[in-house]
Amino acid sequence: MPLLDDQMAFLLTCDRLKGVERTTSLHSGQRMENSAEHSWHLALMALTLGEYAHPGTDLGQVVKLVLVHDLVEIHAGDLHFEASAAQLAAQAIQEKQAAQTLFGLLPGEQREAFQVLWEEFEAGQTAEARFARALDALHPMLLTWGQDGLGCTDRAPDLTQERVLRLKEPRLREFPAFWQWAQQLLEKAAEAGLLPSEQKAASPLPGS
Repeated sequence: MPLLDDQMAFLLTCDRLKGVERTTSLHSGQRMENSAEHSWHLALMALTLGEYAHPGTDLGQVVKLVLVHDLVEIHAGDLHFEASAAQLAAQAIQEKQAAQTLFGLLPGEQREAFQVLWEEFEAGQTAEARFARALDALHPMLLTWGQDGLGCTDRAPDLTQERVLRLKEPRLREFPAFWQWAQQLLEKAAEAGLLPSEQKAASPLPGS
């Protein structure tokens, strides 16, 4: 059964996503998250937070996008948020090549369908892709600073409240509930000492 054999080979290759370590830890801090766990959690977020998407957004399509978008990391790996422009450009090339290699394991129509899903997420033009990308931006914040979160000052001491917001704003501002939640989350994290604030660091000491 050549068709089924090809599909099974693809699925076994995708199993390797469980071994791709991300730069975000589990909420418990027990260990680093892997990319397969990230994709699963994004799919669950899409189903749970769908009411915040724009009217008419196809949540089934969003789930497909978030499940497929990181598969290329099997070959290309994950990139740290502090990556330079040159590193980002190189990563984009590697991911494009990885998509062709990975989806090339599938039979014709499925190969094209998976490739189109990956390209839709990367382009970020459709309502579904923009919502998926917003969830992708929100997820590390949820794990790192969500209720009883441990923060990440040990791994990223230079990360500040303002810098996180600058990084996340392009994807989150379109969704007011997400953007407001993110701002409130980071404000609480800063107050709890889990995230430095540029403004507080620049404030003069009393009596100075």
